Formats: sequence, structure tokens, C-alpha cells
Amino acid sequence: MPRPHELGNSYRYSVRQVRACCARVESLLKQKKIGITDCELIYESAFLNAMSRFEGLLNLLLSEFVCGTASKHSGFFRLVQPRSREVFREVLTGGRAYIELMPYKDCVDVAKRFLNDGRPFSDVDNSDRQILAQAMLVRNAIAHRSDAALRTFRRKVIDVNLLPTHRQFPGTYLRRPYRAHPHATWNDLYLDTLEKVGAVLATSW
Repeated sequence: MPRPHELGNSYRYSVRQVRACCARVESLLKQKKIGITDCELIYESAFLNAMSRFEGLLNLLLSEFVCGTASKHSGFFRLVQPRSREVFREVLTGGRAYIELMPYKDCVDVAKRFLNDGRPFSDVDNSDRQILAQAMLVRNAIAHRSDAALRTFRRKVIDVNLLPTHRQFPGTYLRRPYRAHPHATWNDLYLDTLEKVGAVLATSW
């Protein structure tokens, strides 16, 4: 099993791949080799990839913190001592193949069952947690594409209401700048936060 920092490095690489993909798509759009709809669909797919891999990282890190090498940091210790990783996965998932650890507050709640005060998951800054919560709403609007998910996206995600009504969709929103200097889009903000939180968690144990 890879160590936490190796898991973090792998996730960081995957996020950078997503960034590179979006940059290539923007270049193709500027050259008029693809249309705006194609561009936005690729943004949505790339964003889903980053979110899915992030939840996978949370699962792997939780397993490693509980079953791997003990932390040397004060206050960071496991509350259980599973006989094996297989036994822990069975307890964690209830026999299912996977446990959902997003929205992030769910991850913290689950971690508190196995780690002292849920640390290091519970130590993530509130500002980053808020961005992750927004990212999850965007993710749901892409993955489900239901009327309910889109209504929630339009009502609760910051600045979506600034888009024209007929353009209030995740792909359009992800490409929208959230700051001018230095220029950065909402997609940049979410990817930066996913990478940052993943790196912090992977190096904190």
C-alpha cells in the first residue's frame, strides 16, 4: 500500500493533468477547432474526474491512517486496531465496494469513528471546507443533471446567478473568472483547493 505522501503526490499529478486538459481545450476553442458546447462538456468531464479522484483519495488516506504506520504527531492516533485492511474495509463499507466520503462533512463524521477527533480530516480550514461544499454542488449538477440538482446549483453556488439565465450550467460557470488579477476561473479555484486539501491531508499524519 502506498504511503500517504505517495497517495497525495499521485492525486496532485492527476489534478495537474486536468488543468492541462482544460488549457488544451481553451487553445482549441481559440483556434475555432471546437465549439463552445464541446469545450464546456470537456470542462465538466474533467471536473468530475478531479472530484471522483479526490473522494478516492479520502478513502485511501482514511484506510492508511487507520491501518498503516502510526502517526508521530501529538493528538493524531487511531481509535481502533483492525486485524487487517480487509477487515477494516468490511467494517467501514458494511460490505459494499465503496463508501461515500463527500460532501466533506461526511468524511469528517466517518473519520471520527476511527481517528481521534477525526484528525487530520477535521483540521481542514473552514474556508476550504466551504469551497469543497460548493464544488460538490457543481459536481452534483454535472453528474445527475436533474432539475433538482440544477435548481440547487443555480440557487446555492456563488455567482451562478450572474450568468445569463440560459447559460446557467456547470460548464459555463467553471470557465467564468472569479477574479481578474491574477486571472483565475472558478474551475481554477476548485482544482487549487482540491489539490491543496489533498496535499495537506497526505502530509499531516
